Amino acid sequence: MVGCRRAMLNRLLLGDNLPILENTPDGSVDLVYVDPPFGTGTTQRGRAALAYRDDRTNPDDFVAWLAPRLAHCRRTLRDHGSLFVHLDYRAVHYVKVALDRLFGRQRFVNEIVWAYSVGGKGRRGFGRKHDTILWYARTRDYAFFPDAVRVPRKPNSHMRTARTPDGQLVQEKTDRRTGKVYRYPVARGKLPDDVWTDIETLNRGAAERTGYPTQKPERLIERIVLATTVPGWTVADWFCGSGTTAVVAYRHGRGFVAADVNPDAIATATRRLAAAGCDVRAHHVRADGSADYGAPMPRSSSA
Repeated sequence: MVGCRRAMLNRLLLGDNLPILENTPDGSVDLVYVDPPFGTGTTQRGRAALAYRDDRTNPDDFVAWLAPRLAHCRRTLRDHGSLFVHLDYRAVHYVKVALDRLFGRQRFVNEIVWAYSVGGKGRRGFGRKHDTILWYARTRDYAFFPDAVRVPRKPNSHMRTARTPDGQLVQEKTDRRTGKVYRYPVARGKLPDDVWTDIETLNRGAAERTGYPTQKPERLIERIVLATTVPGWTVADWFCGSGTTAVVAYRHGRGFVAADVNPDAIATATRRLAAAGCDVRAHHVRADGSADYGAPMPRSSSA
């Protein structure tokens, strides 16, 4: 039931996400966001020696590796749940075909273009400055809360600005065919479209920056979390990196399950969650994905 709080069990797990997913119950999470390696063929490096390898450059091999994980993501979603898969130009088209087959094309909701201004300039083409986030729903009755993610209306819109008799500022337009006037209150904002240009990548001086490579901004994940869940629901991130999804979920009263195979990622996520006031211990998951999730990892105080 929408708005129903559940007992939340937050988990932070170190290990291969496939056995973890295999041991995750059916219909146990409300939202899955995954930001897997993009197949760049490089070692992604941040500061303080934080790094991870991203060496699956063959798109067929990449999809073969990712597909069973996506199948478990679908299985573990509740009926109102959604899956968001964050990729770039290298593999997104291959993965979309796989997701269409897995979910059915009718369960595709949006292809979100996250466009940003930073990045290299193109010398033999246009500069590549966007990622793609694919949104699929478990069923046709997926949860969506548009009022939670409204953004300000642009003052330079094609619509004219006016005031209603009661003094309310509105943007309005007139249908040339019917003469009907449509009015939109400026204070209420509007629902974002599928091209997000109002959220930048993290610059080097950003306060939330951890030094972990390819870290995503909290505002990006916050929009996804608030649009598709309510407090008390559970958010899963099986490639959690620096822990952004878990931190956002915790701050907004959602439960989380976050996993990564990189010990540096889990140590970074543990520190971020502690700074946010979340007292969660990371656990090591054995190769067989044992239900007890192994022994707690020692808390890390390293940078």
